Amino acid sequence: MKKIVYVLALFFIAVSCESPKEKSLSQINRLENSDSIFNLNEMQDLYAAYVDFAEKFPDDGQTPHFLFKAAQRSHLLSKANEGVKLLEKILVDYPNSNYCEDALLTMGYMYENELKEFEKAKETYEMFLKKYPKSNMTMDVKLAIENIGKTPEEIINGFNKEHLEKD
Repeated sequence: MKKIVYVLALFFIAVSCESPKEKSLSQINRLENSDSIFNLNEMQDLYAAYVDFAEKFPDDGQTPHFLFKAAQRSHLLSKANEGVKLLEKILVDYPNSNYCEDALLTMGYMYENELKEFEKAKETYEMFLKKYPKSNMTMDVKLAIENIGKTPEEIINGFNKEHLEKD
């Protein structure tokens, strides 16, 4: 019995000695393991945990990753404006991050498809092309610029018309 009490005491001491960063990471890990697109409460909690970590630990190497993950979830939570701000934060505060290319592309997508701000989408896509001209997404971005604001029917009709003219 003494061993059990001793082990439990050590466990509680270890848990209570966790640093704020370790507590945040533990919470994120727990939420990521239960994250589901079918449970908006869990998704909201994970989004909040990512943003909270980024605010508390801006110098941590994982912060750009967590900001990007929060931005990805933002549109599912109907928070596209907040998502764009998170992506902008990556670009401004972490300009050497591996997430900058994806952040810029995602921002253009959100402006175009979530916020219907076509001029901002075009500007963002053009910035992407200037900054990442050799990206494997270059052709997709050029196509997106050509079709900004068009309905799927307009895109299909334009595609069909272009192919009929070639034949």
